[in-house]
Amino acid sequence: MMKDYILVGVDGSPESRNALRWAVHVAEQRQLAIRVVLAYQDDLDRWPALGMAGYVPPPMVLDKFQEDLDDALQVARSGLGDDRVSGVLVDMDPAHAILREAGGAELVVVGTRSPNKMSAALLGSVATAVTAKAPCPVAVVRGELRTGPIVVGTDGSPDSEDAVGFAFEQAARTGDPLEVVYCWQPRTEYAASVADTEQLLKDWLAESIAPYRDKYPTVQVRSAILEGRARAQLIDLSRTASLTVVGSRGRGGVKGLLLGSVSQSLLHHADSPVVIVCRHKEL
Repeated sequence: MMKDYILVGVDGSPESRNALRWAVHVAEQRQLAIRVVLAYQDDLDRWPALGMAGYVPPPMVLDKFQEDLDDALQVARSGLGDDRVSGVLVDMDPAHAILREAGGAELVVVGTRSPNKMSAALLGSVATAVTAKAPCPVAVVRGELRTGPIVVGTDGSPDSEDAVGFAFEQAARTGDPLEVVYCWQPRTEYAASVADTEQLLKDWLAESIAPYRDKYPTVQVRSAILEGRARAQLIDLSRTASLTVVGSRGRGGVKGLLLGSVSQSLLHHADSPVVIVCRHKEL
C-alpha cells in the first residue's frame, strides 16, 4: 500500500464524488497520492437470524460496486496520474473499512449529504465513527469546492493547537487567508471586567499563534475573540469559509468522549468542508 496518501471513502453517490474531487485538489496541493476505498456489506450479514450466513452478493451486484470504484479511480487519475492512485473494494461496513485503510494516511476524506434526518443517521454511522477513531485528521466534505478563508477554532487545548497547525499549513499551501477564532461567553462572576478579560484573551491568542506566524510568514492571518457559543459562531463563519478546522475535543469536553460537542455540531451543521484534528499522532 502507498504511504503518504489521502484516503477517500466513496459509495457511488454524488456527495462522495464531491468529496473525491475535493481530496484530489488537496492531494495536488500537498503532492500526495490518493487511495480510494469503496466498502459494501450485504444487509443479510447484519441479520444472522435470517439464516443466510455466508451469503455472497450476485455477480451483477458486485459488478456495480466495482464499476463505482473504477469511476472514482478514473476521476482521481485524471487529476493525479496513474502512479499516484490506488483503490480497493471491501466487503465490510464503511467505517471499519476506512479505518482499516487509514494507517498510512495523512488525511481521511468522506462526504455527507444535505442536513436532514436521513443524512444525520448516515453521518452518525460513518463519518462520526471515522472521525473519532482515525489516526489522522478527517475531512467531512459538503458541496463543491469554493473560495474563502480557512477558519480555525482554538481554545488552547492540545487538539485545538494541532488544529491551528493544520490550518496554518493548509493556508500556506492554498494562499487562502486564515481566521483564527476563540469563542467565549462573558460571566458576571469574572473578577476582571468584561473589557479587561477580553483584552487578556486577545493578548493570549496573539501570543499562542505567534510561533505559527513565524513558521508560515506568507499566511495572511486575522485573529478574533468572539462572544458566544463556539459551535454557533463557527457554524456561522463556515457559511463563507472554504474550510473549517477544529480539534476533536476542547477544554470543555467530557473525559472519555472522542468527539466534543463543537466538533459534533460542525460535522452535522457546517456549511463548508470540516477538518477534525485529534492528537493521535504528531502532525
